[in-house]
Amino acid sequence: MKVTMLLEGTYPYIQGGVSSWMHQMIQAMQDYEFTLVYIGGKRQSHAQYRYKLPHNVIEVQEIYLQEAESGNEELYGWKKKEQDEMVHFFQTGELPSVETIWRLRQKKYTPTAESVLRSEWAWTALLNSYRTLPNTPGFSDFFWNWRSMWLPLLRLLRVSPPEGDLLYSPSTGYAGWYGAQIHRLTGRPLIITEHGIYAREREEEIIRANWIIGPLKAWWKDFFDHLSKVAYRDCTFLTTLSVVNQQAQLSYGADSARMRLIPNGINLEKFAQITPTLNRSFTIGAILRVVPIKDVKTLIRAMAIVVTQIPEAKLMLMGPQDEDPGYFAECQMLIESLGIGTSCVWTGPVNIMEYMPNLDCIVLTSISEGQPLVLLEAMAAGIPCVTTDVGACRELMKGLPGEDMQLGRCGFVTKLMTPEETGTAIVELARNPELRAEMGCIGRERVARYYQFDDVIKKYRDLFEEAVGGAAWPVSDLHYRRHSAAARV
Repeated sequence: MKVTMLLEGTYPYIQGGVSSWMHQMIQAMQDYEFTLVYIGGKRQSHAQYRYKLPHNVIEVQEIYLQEAESGNEELYGWKKKEQDEMVHFFQTGELPSVETIWRLRQKKYTPTAESVLRSEWAWTALLNSYRTLPNTPGFSDFFWNWRSMWLPLLRLLRVSPPEGDLLYSPSTGYAGWYGAQIHRLTGRPLIITEHGIYAREREEEIIRANWIIGPLKAWWKDFFDHLSKVAYRDCTFLTTLSVVNQQAQLSYGADSARMRLIPNGINLEKFAQITPTLNRSFTIGAILRVVPIKDVKTLIRAMAIVVTQIPEAKLMLMGPQDEDPGYFAECQMLIESLGIGTSCVWTGPVNIMEYMPNLDCIVLTSISEGQPLVLLEAMAAGIPCVTTDVGACRELMKGLPGEDMQLGRCGFVTKLMTPEETGTAIVELARNPELRAEMGCIGRERVARYYQFDDVIKKYRDLFEEAVGGAAWPVSDLHYRRHSAAARV
């Protein structure tokens, strides 16, 4: 089977839970071939793969949504029907016909994506959208936001997809929307897995964004909601990692008949022999990317509370620091201002297996998560956790109703952005080694029963085979393939 992975801002350029899972999935499915379609913002000249690509990755295609195209030519030969379809697209987000998308992809008719936005009919669509907005913002602000909203989608529509049997995306957003368009045009089955709920994560970023003025924040939220709803509507199957996420997907309009629950998985044997080293200071581990969504500042403030009661405690901050240099600098300054510089250690990316014997607990203070692999790894290693109540974290710590919950808790769950709660939970673990041991045993047992890697991969294999086996090429695909063949001549 040939699988096309649609990857928005993750593997293979960015380290993290989603990227690690993609890498593990590809490695585990050696009999499948994978094409990676990496969707990024701007091309970075210094960017490097953070993973060694497995041998069954046969191609990598890159799409940069904010990359300027060369050429200033105007549109040529567009028919009135095609123009009207594009105006409708700008106003509703509904996909134009195969003929219009084919014209978008031909350089003869459409030199660049920007040339579409310079057209008279695109200007008409822009003005119509502006007039419908409540609390109308300044026109200049609206113009640049409108351009930033639609230009990435035009670029995606202009990209001819690679050949393959199945489309797979670990998110909705631009990647899921692009997959939905390929599915509608070609009939290829599309499977989407949401680790975190994309629309909610974008909403949180929009609220904090300084470059979006107040009246346009709701407009941007609606835009990202629309991307997710399109992906939900057109996918063959929609999987996620937790019951909490499924409830969120349903609230955004997902079809329950297409939904599947498949958790992340861990190779328990890999972590089975980890035992804590003795005669050292109480050590807290945080395995994360230093970015705002991980709320590292709450973790640092919690550590300031911990050292007032456990002065010898250490916090190991493990993971890449270069994704958001500005935020990393802010975190460093916060550590210094709180006077806990000697208690906090930045390690950069590490082999976590080498550090786990020296960790007494794992802490996560994210404001959004799916089902963090770092918590599953800690559980498999017998290390108790403290985590915010996001995504599947409560399920992991306390179990799902029934036999899982009867096992007991393997960590603490705290409210978002509450360093006091996080600090108090860490102190309780530090002062109670018996509780740490008990929680560690429960965590290992929960992984053994419900989160084994081989079981999870089998569920994905079965789902991939079911999707491909049930695929039916739509009549419109014959037309699409004829246009695509002509475009390659």
